[in-house]
Amino acid sequence: MLKRLFVCTPTHATQGGVERILEALAIGLPQRGYDVIFGLAKGAHFQDPKKFREALPAIRGVDVDGTTGTAYGRRRALRRAIVDADPDVVLIARMYDAYPVASALKAEGHRLRLAVTVQAYEPEYFPDLRSYAEWLDFCVTSGQLIANAVERFTTLPRERIRSIPGGVAAPRRFVEHDDARPLRIIYVGRLEQMQKRALDLTAFSDELRKRGIAFTLDVAGDGGALAELRARVADARFHGWVSHDELYARLYPEADVLVHFAEWEGITIAPREAMAHGVVAVVSRFIGSEFTDGEGALTFPVADIRAAADAIERLDRDRALLRRLSSAARASQSGIRSHEGALDAWAESFDFALAAPQRRGASLPRVPRDRGRLERVPEPLAEWMRRVRRIRYAEPGGEWPHWSGQRDDELFEALKRFAGR
Repeated sequence: MLKRLFVCTPTHATQGGVERILEALAIGLPQRGYDVIFGLAKGAHFQDPKKFREALPAIRGVDVDGTTGTAYGRRRALRRAIVDADPDVVLIARMYDAYPVASALKAEGHRLRLAVTVQAYEPEYFPDLRSYAEWLDFCVTSGQLIANAVERFTTLPRERIRSIPGGVAAPRRFVEHDDARPLRIIYVGRLEQMQKRALDLTAFSDELRKRGIAFTLDVAGDGGALAELRARVADARFHGWVSHDELYARLYPEADVLVHFAEWEGITIAPREAMAHGVVAVVSRFIGSEFTDGEGALTFPVADIRAAADAIERLDRDRALLRRLSSAARASQSGIRSHEGALDAWAESFDFALAAPQRRGASLPRVPRDRGRLERVPEPLAEWMRRVRRIRYAEPGGEWPHWSGQRDDELFEALKRFAGR
């Protein structure tokens, strides 16, 4: 009989690397012994399970109604969904309220194992990881830096922490480089300045033109920086958001180099997908990076546009280097980095959590309560009253927060120092 995995996820985003990983779990884990059900966050405005299902049709899930906008309402709905699903494992994927709900169920005697995935080195995740470490049975990270930080700053044992990269599917055809052709450069990802530094494409393309380097530039992605990039990088071809199928069929096999400017990441997927096709990655040395200069990639300091352009100039002048790095890139995305290898690692992690003793803390951490004019009213009555006058939020993380909001500035500073070692 299949074991049951219940994945708690927000639904406002449908195109990111985390969503790709969750979709892969939905498709690949049943043949590895797990029935996968999703608890899909529903909000009054941003969190939309219907849109999420349409974008990711392989995902099967239940709506978790948080449309009143209250913590009490979110947790009550999530508890009901988990009890109805009766899972063996609950996986938290950027949904804070699953911590107190699943931990309370464990305290009451439920057999479930509680797992969490942390896909980026962002300090906000760590206060909750530390608070609930005694209730956690497993943590999957994207990158060894995050795994090391979880071990360093929480009480979760090392054997219950594992770094698993997003799996890369095998290419349909490999890149064919042509020494006589201008370098074909591609950018794939969210077009946002925060974290991704997408606007660095402007200074980067200006620098290449100033040096007289012949190149073409294709940009696949969407986001808040798109309009500014269209205005400032006039000779680029903008494709908007592109499906995974189209990236593999049309864009990756027709590129020589992929550029990536991020300030921090987990084990980012798009550069590695390109590398599997033989595309050479020119990537920033972002916080959490596991790219090695000269091993299928060239790296540069974050925000150092001249260094990024230096890497392109090297590849343009030395096409033998381009081909050598291309061959190394093709070979790099095997084992746990491959689609099947990553799925095997996820299944092994859940198997380990189920075989090991269930972790239960001595007491449940305090949880933030709803504030406002009704905070003195008993929570069930206040929730009923808010069905009439619902709370409206200005952004998705208000409807369904990815963290508790309980800042720990000392911990945040320690995490910065840890990343900069």
